[in-house]
This record gives sequence, structure tokens and C-alpha cells, in this order.
Amino acid sequence: MNASSLIAKKERSALLQNQRGLAWLLAYAGILSAFALLLISNQELSLLDNAQVVYMMAGTVTAAGALIAVIMGSDAYAGERERGTLVPLLTAPISTNELLMGKAIGLAGAWGIMYLLALPYLWAVGAGGQNLGQAIFYLGLFGTPVVLGFGYLAMALSARSGSVMSSLLTSLIVLLFSASPLLLGPGLRNSAVGRALDAINPFSGALNTYDAVIIDSDPFMSQLGRLVLVLLWLGIMFGVARLSARRPAIR
Repeated sequence: MNASSLIAKKERSALLQNQRGLAWLLAYAGILSAFALLLISNQELSLLDNAQVVYMMAGTVTAAGALIAVIMGSDAYAGERERGTLVPLLTAPISTNELLMGKAIGLAGAWGIMYLLALPYLWAVGAGGQNLGQAIFYLGLFGTPVVLGFGYLAMALSARSGSVMSSLLTSLIVLLFSASPLLLGPGLRNSAVGRALDAINPFSGALNTYDAVIIDSDPFMSQLGRLVLVLLWLGIMFGVARLSARRPAIR
């Protein structure tokens, strides 16, 4: 087993066997449970079209997944530094690229677990309705690069700042700004400024795709531009993380 695999295994173990990691997963499941119960039990929300409910659930899963990814990414380097384990890692026979790949693979594995946890909730609010299969497919295709991109952004800040709190707060500000389409009404998003932000915001790209394929049943080919947007986001954020990880802050 190479060094990257060992680091990735350590990250997965920290999520599934560590009390803090299990608390994050419990909080994630709690968010999804509360939202699913709200959609099912609230009289007004329960009258929504089934496709609209599944769309809202897919957006919530993406936002909650990105939140956990930001927490994990912020801890990736700064947390090791604060626990006094970063210097031993950097002096071990492992390159900075291998360390980064191990952290990145561990983050991807964590999102895989969150994605699987989300499937019962999507089924609960969308069973018997239209486009549930499309929702599951496009959540994986578009949600994955969006979530991992935010995790890699937090990882880059973590390596550069050396402070969990600093990298976490900065990443959360970026995430909240990016996720604002979940809160803005259609009128504001259809303004000139709203359309401009949608064109460059990967979170908006994922949400607009969910809207198009789950509610409007648009074909895959019409989503290629948005797919390029979220993949560019993922590639750029991984590149930024790689640059930052070459010389992480150790003091």
C-alpha cells in the first residue's frame, strides 16, 4: 500500500471511527432528516409538485455535503499542525503530492459516504414521483465536483494559513455566498446581476441543472455547459490546493 492510500485510509478511519467524524455524519443526517420531515409533514410544502420537492432535497444534500467538506478540508493541514502531527508527516518518507492526494482521496471517500446516506432521503421525498432516478444520477455527476471543490478550497486555505478557524471561516463565507441561490427567489436570480452570478457560480450551475433535469426533464446534452463549469471549479480548486500544499505553514 502506497503512502497516499495509507493517508486516505487514515482519513476514512477518522470519519467513521473517530467521535468527531461520527458527530459530523450525525449532524449531516440530522439536517437531511429535519428537511425531509419538513417537506413531508408541512401542509403547504407537502402540496408542492413531487419533482419540486426532489429538486429542493438535491440542493440541500449538495449544500450540506459542501459544509462537511469545508470542515474536513479546513482540518486537513491546520488541524495536523495544531495537533503537532504535521511536522512528523512532512519529515516522513512521503512527498507533499502524496500527502495531498491522500487527503483528497479521503475527502472524496467522505463525500461518497454522504452521497449514499442521502439516497434514502431522496427516495423518501420522491418515491412514486417523476425523475427520481435523474435526481440521483445528476446529484452524483454535478454534486461531486461542487462538494469536492469546496473541500479543496478549504484544504488550500488550511495549508496556507495554518489555522483551522481562519480557513474554516473564510471557506464558510465563500460557501454561503455561493449557496445564496438556495435562498434567493426567482425574481432576484433572473436579474442581470443574478444571471451573471449564475454563469460563474458552480453551486448555481448544479442547482440550475437539478431544476432543468428534475422539474423540466431536459436532456443531458443541454447541461454540458454547466458540467464544464463545475468540472472547471473542481480542477481549479484542486490546482490551488496543490500549490498551497507544496509549502504548508508549520508555524
